[in-house]
Amino acid sequence: MRLARITDGTIGLVVGLPNGPHIVDIAKSVGVFAPHDPLSNGLLNGAFRDGGDWPSILTHWAHLQRPLKQLAHIAQTCPDHPGLVFQSLADQNLKGASASPIVAIDITDMPPLEQRDPTGRRAMERQFVTPARDAIETDTAAAPETAQVIGFVRPNKDESAER
Repeated sequence: MRLARITDGTIGLVVGLPNGPHIVDIAKSVGVFAPHDPLSNGLLNGAFRDGGDWPSILTHWAHLQRPLKQLAHIAQTCPDHPGLVFQSLADQNLKGASASPIVAIDITDMPPLEQRDPTGRRAMERQFVTPARDAIETDTAAAPETAQVIGFVRPNKDESAER
């Protein structure tokens, strides 16, 4: 996800559209969530109503991440939505002011350390290594019994004819 400071000092969300990259003015586009997602509307409105600043965005990233992803998805799938305010990235002057030299941030979400597998070794182990027979028997023995077997008796043809 890419965030960029635009010429009027506000921070916008960079999205790729068929006609080129654009910046969604987050503060002016929060109305997209108003009728059906007031929580996202409130989070983004609170963080970006004054244009936003990098330290508060990074501090509150855990809360802003989901609404920003939703906003990016809406912008990419429905760029004609009346609640979205776009600015062309080519038309923007992305020069940092002397007080805030940060012009743009590219944020990549990484899974927790225990879930990462950069070499692919764990994925290959899961694919090619079959569990030992003892492990399978241990797992089934330790599992609580959740099924009940009911015996059905099928009547003989002679017995069904007598009824």
